[in-house]
Amino acid sequence: MQSLLKEFSAQAETAGAQVILASSPEEIAPILIEHLRPLGSLIALVDTPLVKAADLEASLRAAGFKIEEDGAEFARQADIGIVEFDYGIAETGTMAADATDLKCRLAAMLPLSCVALLPLASIRATLTQVIDNYLERGSWPNYLTLVTGPSRTADIERSLTIGVHGPERLLIIVVGDGGGKDGH
Repeated sequence: MQSLLKEFSAQAETAGAQVILASSPEEIAPILIEHLRPLGSLIALVDTPLVKAADLEASLRAAGFKIEEDGAEFARQADIGIVEFDYGIAETGTMAADATDLKCRLAAMLPLSCVALLPLASIRATLTQVIDNYLERGSWPNYLTLVTGPSRTADIERSLTIGVHGPERLLIIVVGDGGGKDGH
């Protein structure tokens, strides 16, 4: 697992993301509080098993952040979106998520900063392995999202621009299960 984490982190950072390891869900909130303060105070938080395990909503509110409520305008005014991804792909530093839930897509795409929570145990070597894992789950996701680094485009006079079609900052928190040095 350490070699997959090392390769995933190197590839994600090459694509412009910042990768931080949390050895357990309990470490997520302190890491986020430290890194998110300069980025704004309104957060679009998607309620997922990892978010619940880390008790993120209560911790972020206690630290003075505002959590955007559900509704038609969800994530449209948020400074930061926090989303859990299903898999990481080591060979490219890409993350994959079943984004059938509209809130997942909005929180990952609309705010200027995206925080991706990624379980360490879900990092796979290749895209083929990730596809196989989705197929083993049963039905294919209605909306599959693949994210590699912050949003970027060079279609405006061939000049690289960050953040045009999505977040300009991507912070990936790889979360171990608390069982040891590599999260196991």
